[in-house]
Amino acid sequence: MATTAIRSAALAIVLGSGLLGGRCLAQPASISEGYRLAAALCARCHVIVASGSGSWTDAPAFESVANRPDMTPGWLVAFIQKPHLHMITDIYTPAQASSIASYILSLRRN
Repeated sequence: MATTAIRSAALAIVLGSGLLGGRCLAQPASISEGYRLAAALCARCHVIVASGSGSWTDAPAFESVANRPDMTPGWLVAFIQKPHLHMITDIYTPAQASSIASYILSLRRN
């Protein structure tokens, strides 16, 4: 009985974290929260909507980030939480970074 619960929990972690190498398996609420956060915190440097117009910086558009062949949910979440070039010193919680990553990966073309 306990073994089944442990296996179920492990499977949920693997699927939820995107460790299977596929697209982020985020829920729509997480994607919409990620968009809200991106609009408030990232849009000053990044183009955050698919096929949006250019930004004033050379920061990559979220659609471009999503479509990089080597992009993984785990890498993206970790990167979002680290300050990067020209980024204003916002500190993102793991949940915020996960939501932003879910939104970015929702822009991936099939």
